[in-house]
Amino acid sequence: MSALHLPAGNGATHHFLGTTMTVKAGVPETAGALTLIEQECPPGFATPWHVHQKDDEAFYVLSGAAQLYCGDRTWQAGAGDFVLLPRDLPHAFANRQDSLLRLLQLTWPAGFEHFAADLSGRAPDPALLAQVAADHGYRIIGPLEEKS
Repeated sequence: MSALHLPAGNGATHHFLGTTMTVKAGVPETAGALTLIEQECPPGFATPWHVHQKDDEAFYVLSGAAQLYCGDRTWQAGAGDFVLLPRDLPHAFANRQDSLLRLLQLTWPAGFEHFAADLSGRAPDPALLAQVAADHGYRIIGPLEEKS
């Protein structure tokens, strides 16, 4: 692993489930330790309920607000807030605001960027999402609306 400086706006960009993800660091840059992604989520975006089976996930909100769900908990995180979502706990998040949500997504160990790349630019087909997710150690439980 070597030192890295990635200027603003640089990094591999993936259009993932209606969001824009820019990979800032991943497997090669961190020797597999973590993935750091800058993500932009449009108004109305929501993930399905899902479980990370191999990695932990965290968000640092840059602007906007995220509605988060983890297990039986629900909360809103705004600019400057940090959220940790441990592996094996069902969770989801949504942008319920009328403005863009910008956040940093961290997963460790690294590898989430491969999941995003495998779905980049594809229409959000539930069967394909479930299969690709399973291939990367994620389990899709169902739409957010079913459990919120």
